[in-house]
Amino acid sequence: MPKTWNIYTRSKDIKDSESREFDLIIIGGGITGAGIARECALRGLSFCLLDKNDFAFGTSSRSSKLFHGGMRYLTSGEFGLVRESTSERNWLRNHLPNLVRPLGFIYPSYEKYKARPYTIRIGVKLYDIFSDWFNKYKNYRKSKIFKADFIEEIEPAITTEDHELGKMVMAGFYYDTNCDDARVTLETIKESLAYSEGQSIALNYTHVDDYIRDTAEKVRGVIAKDVFTGNIIEVRAKCVVSAAGIWTDKVLSPAAYDQPRIYPTKGVHVVVPNERIGNRNAFTLISIDDGRFFFVLRRHNVSFIGTTDTAYNSESHNLDEPWCNKDDCDYLLRTVNKMFPHAMLTYNDIIGTLAGIRPLIREEGTEHESDVTRKHKIFQTKDGLVAIAGGKSTTYRKMAEDLIFYLVKNKYLDRFAQKEFNKQGFSKKPFKVGLARKDFDKIIKEKALAETIHPDLQEYLYRQYGRNSIEILEEINNYPEKGKQLLEGYPHCEAEISYILEYENAPKLIDVLCRRTEAQWMIWHHKQPELAEAAAQIMAHYYGWSEKQKAAEIREYLCYIENTILFIKETSQEYRSKPVR
Repeated sequence: MPKTWNIYTRSKDIKDSESREFDLIIIGGGITGAGIARECALRGLSFCLLDKNDFAFGTSSRSSKLFHGGMRYLTSGEFGLVRESTSERNWLRNHLPNLVRPLGFIYPSYEKYKARPYTIRIGVKLYDIFSDWFNKYKNYRKSKIFKADFIEEIEPAITTEDHELGKMVMAGFYYDTNCDDARVTLETIKESLAYSEGQSIALNYTHVDDYIRDTAEKVRGVIAKDVFTGNIIEVRAKCVVSAAGIWTDKVLSPAAYDQPRIYPTKGVHVVVPNERIGNRNAFTLISIDDGRFFFVLRRHNVSFIGTTDTAYNSESHNLDEPWCNKDDCDYLLRTVNKMFPHAMLTYNDIIGTLAGIRPLIREEGTEHESDVTRKHKIFQTKDGLVAIAGGKSTTYRKMAEDLIFYLVKNKYLDRFAQKEFNKQGFSKKPFKVGLARKDFDKIIKEKALAETIHPDLQEYLYRQYGRNSIEILEEINNYPEKGKQLLEGYPHCEAEISYILEYENAPKLIDVLCRRTEAQWMIWHHKQPELAEAAAQIMAHYYGWSEKQKAAEIREYLCYIENTILFIKETSQEYRSKPVR
């Protein structure tokens, strides 16, 4: 059973954070900060992880929900990045199989399409080579090349001939993996705390305002504010690291920071019922508008379409609140309606949307957003604040490892006492929560849970919670009423919410529905009020909320949902029902 970690342990964690000196203070609770925390814990270092919002609040809960090698990076010659990404993807799929799952991709070529047959043939072959060559962990299966008539048989919804595209010539088939990005982030933090055995702390809703400096004017700590109480806390460490993603420039501004480095670009995803498109696998497509790569991803009963890649002006727009707009949506649906001609997708088909901002590194001479490298960089301010930025969620472990070795090399940290801690790849270890399906089936059979709980609920809880799903299933087995659906047709139940509140430090309703679960984008926007009311009622009982506070939590969440589909509400009923062309 995981260690209790919730709103009730928060005050003790805050008090403890001021009473000791940590090896590292990590600013930013996204996937990069989580990876650094895990790297610290596995190598015997203590850390204090701080985030001004919730964990995975930013890009780490608004990505394409993929751990992938980056097929498109082959076209720009970033072979090293593909090699690194596929290697990390394979490790994650092997050691976190319930959360990081194989997903087949079809990459079609047409007579007049930008993706030429020889490009696809070479691409999928190189993808296999970079993935498996001298790697301990291999990809799920080898890629294949299929003829057009076979693609027509296995994917009847995709067009095989179009007057603008011409006839389909062939298609490549390869594997990457899908995931719940926010949950991977959270499980990484939870595991880091477990390995630290009380020596480390992770606090959300703690805003870093300034830095503590030693007599040599080097940064040795932070001055932060508890968002809930307004209380100021001071935390000290041997080294302070920023893993703040798109907020990097803002976090570094109180330090001796010379120039902005982050180039933010917005990525939008649109979610529709899978039956409306009819894809059985994922698709790698090229936009008919500008030739960019994007995906149509099969995710259970929905299809996840994205992503866009447009410059985001952080001076005129809030980094905390990127939204999908009409242009973003139309850009994606135009190509999908072209490639899947029977879909005829309209605004009325949209279950929900999500938008995130990539924290890319500025590069001189780059003409297009998509050309900016996805490689990560480590740098430091003149007063000794170290930052890591850029990169991909897939490579978060490698990014964290690189950072730790950078700190050792630059004398922020001593070399590790244990020799094996100094090895590259030391942290490629199994996750405690990771559980293979065959092992899950064996456990629930031994515990007599297989026959008492509906298979769909078993599958959902296994997928999201891995080894920890057993505790939730046992609770439902003992108290069947806690397994009742909060919203008809969806798996969320009281036992799941109670587990989250006890063990996953979710102070707010929006944390539960946007980041601890995928309810925000998997459930129709018009059904969200009913779900919000049911979940908030459970939280009110657990946290002792008044009716006024419960109403405020519901209002905050529904306001967020409203903004994700605002462009739909701003259009006429007639327009909403017209296929996007």
